[in-house]
Amino acid sequence: MNPVRVASVGVGWWGRVLADAAVKSGRLTIAVGAGRSAEPRAAFAAKYRCREAESFDAALRDAEIEAVLLATPHTLHAEQVIAAAAGGKHVFVEKPLALTVADGRRATEACDRAGVVLAVGHQRRRHPASRALKRLLSEGALGRIAQIEGNMSSDLGFSFKPGTTWRTTRAETPGGAVTNVGIHKIDTFQYLLGPIDRVSAFVSRVVLTGMDIDDTTSILFEFASGTQGYLGTSWVHPNRTSVITLHGTEAQAYWEADGARLRVAKRGQAEPEAVALPTADPVMEELAEFARCVRDGGRPEVGGAEATANVAVLEAIVESAETGRVAIIKGA
Repeated sequence: MNPVRVASVGVGWWGRVLADAAVKSGRLTIAVGAGRSAEPRAAFAAKYRCREAESFDAALRDAEIEAVLLATPHTLHAEQVIAAAAGGKHVFVEKPLALTVADGRRATEACDRAGVVLAVGHQRRRHPASRALKRLLSEGALGRIAQIEGNMSSDLGFSFKPGTTWRTTRAETPGGAVTNVGIHKIDTFQYLLGPIDRVSAFVSRVVLTGMDIDDTTSILFEFASGTQGYLGTSWVHPNRTSVITLHGTEAQAYWEADGARLRVAKRGQAEPEAVALPTADPVMEELAEFARCVRDGGRPEVGGAEATANVAVLEAIVESAETGRVAIIKGA
């Protein structure tokens, strides 16, 4: 397969993570690095031996480019996806696809009309523990799932300073840390247990009192299946936190070490037993899948519909936090 020629739009930390994974996959070639700041853009171009573009629009005008990798602020995603589709470029965009269901739908429909691939970066459903847990659920090994609990948090907030990053603005991070990190767990929850019907959310500023953003969010869920759930997400944990626990009528499962470890305890079993897991590179896998879809005409596991379903939950979380009431998930 000829590698897909891509423009990496956004050359910061996560843009470099995506570029590294793209190169490792062997299925994509970084042809252009696009960013607004000259020094990071030049460093990116030197590292990946690619050309520079001073803007997203300049990258779209490049006739050599077949696809774009978007690692840009959340509020830009929908319009950038729509513009890329209009230019005939395939799109891989980091989560969240958008901040509203309406924008998620517009972006998805634009790609459908243009006949281009739209893939969204929700790689944690691909972690070995997630795949093994999905298999156990399909086999009925855990019985009826009563509850799911999770936490996805980081220590990133301790480095925040007002005005130094787009993540410190409420417009980019409604609902607090859930927009940046917790949405990964929302995707994994729905991947494992199906659609969420309603939420109740609470937000607060525990540490970042000098900024107009919330640093800690707690959410209760009710799934269409009747299963109940909880998610905690924060920017001010002392260490990175990424865990999930499922409580079934026949067994409990413990997703740990950011998806690298899974333990299961059957009913009446005192200590959980480890489940053997393969090694994996989820970011590389999702980008390799994106390239295959571009070349072969397939559909990515997480496309516009799946990503918009996650945005619908995010939008309801923001609504609940603002109103103090339970919010019903809008149809994605």
